[in-house]
Amino acid sequence: MRREPGRVLNILLVDDNPDDRSLVIRELSGEFPDCQFSQVTQLSQLTLALGCGPWDLVVTDYQLRWSDGLRVLMSVKSRWPECPVIMFTGTGSEEIAVQAMKAGLDDYVLKSPKHYARLPAAAVMALDRAKQRRALREAETSYQHVFDRVPAGLFCATQDGRITNANPAMVEMLGYPDRETLLLVNARKLFANASQRRRWVAAAQRSGNIEQFELELRRYDGKLIWTEINARAVNDEQGRTRHWDGSAEDITARKRAEAVLRDSREQLRALAAYLQSVREEERTRVAREVQGEVGHALAGLKTELAWLERKLTQGPGPASLSLVLERLKALPEAVAAMLATVEKITTELRPAVLDDLGLEAAIAWQVREFEERTGIKCVFDSKVGKAKLDPDRAAAVFRIFQETLTNIVRQSKATQASIHLRREGDKLVIEVQNNGRGVAGRVISGTRALEVLGMRERATSLHGEVNIVSRQGSGTLVGVRIPLHRAGELKKN
Repeated sequence: MRREPGRVLNILLVDDNPDDRSLVIRELSGEFPDCQFSQVTQLSQLTLALGCGPWDLVVTDYQLRWSDGLRVLMSVKSRWPECPVIMFTGTGSEEIAVQAMKAGLDDYVLKSPKHYARLPAAAVMALDRAKQRRALREAETSYQHVFDRVPAGLFCATQDGRITNANPAMVEMLGYPDRETLLLVNARKLFANASQRRRWVAAAQRSGNIEQFELELRRYDGKLIWTEINARAVNDEQGRTRHWDGSAEDITARKRAEAVLRDSREQLRALAAYLQSVREEERTRVAREVQGEVGHALAGLKTELAWLERKLTQGPGPASLSLVLERLKALPEAVAAMLATVEKITTELRPAVLDDLGLEAAIAWQVREFEERTGIKCVFDSKVGKAKLDPDRAAAVFRIFQETLTNIVRQSKATQASIHLRREGDKLVIEVQNNGRGVAGRVISGTRALEVLGMRERATSLHGEVNIVSRQGSGTLVGVRIPLHRAGELKKN
């Protein structure tokens, strides 16, 4: 052992025999010239010496008049656990040596001339082992210090699932009151899903390194969390897995966000398909109206004009001229009917009153038209004052309102509806209440769900919102809140 320069080695010598003490001092001084010895010959001296430590080395006899080497060893270890102890005796036995070694003795040297030379070598080895133990303890302390302060969850677990270590982040992630409570749990019981555990076992058997393995774990309170595990196998000298070191990250929030994003994408795909279907239905309806009403009227007008042309080219007499004049007088009425039909179709596509008189007048017109068409009694109340929206926002709000009326007809079986239009701060609010059947909880699905999603998408594009409150048998309230101005736009009243 190489001593640190300038450092004196303090050795505690416990022996009743002065000649044996001198022998020990002689043998060890040759190896450690600068060492200092403190000699103990009775129990009170031992107690005092142990209180004055620490000691670099203790050498004790086994047979003492006031005690024995085993009791000395235990006293030293209880006070200074890392202090090396050598038993130098001529009265012990193999059984005593084994018992002492189990209690922490570093070496056992017999008091005989042929073994004297072993004492310095035993002291060197004992001191070296003590130094190694201190270095290992310091390394373990440093490792545990870092281990405990890593913000990610860290763990060590054996092959059979016994958790041997876990840092505070791991304990907190799993919701356990303390590390000790978690270490009592077998890791196998933390798995929330049997199939995931089988996948984990298969992955561990295939490779000694597992990366980004996602699985659900059960917390102390029974709640489930999603985690991402990275782990590696630590093998012994024979290549057998001794334990696993790993890290765990709580990815529950990420998994929820992924699920929301996935659902959102599915909803958007469904909404796109639904809107395309609605557009096709609208085109089909307009085509039928044009063909059915305007087309038939034009065909009739064409026939009428052909008849008049034929009569006029044949040189009609007074009687036929009177008939021609009568037929000509009917033409303006037919043309007016066609114009009315065209105006009706145009109004359904986009009412002129929305552009000419604004949103409030357009909603009032739509309420009257809806009441006449469906027979559902409507009450309209407006308190918007001078609030105005730009044409694009007004058109979007009007379409949302039309969709709420459409839903009343399709879904609610209502007989009454009240519509309230008002201003709340910088927002325009429309509330449509009906006395229909309503729906319970979240029972909104299929086409109706897509219709609601479409309304909400329109509102979201305007930085607004659509809220629906519906109870079984108590009707439905649809509330729409839309900012009067675009984000960042200068507000003008």
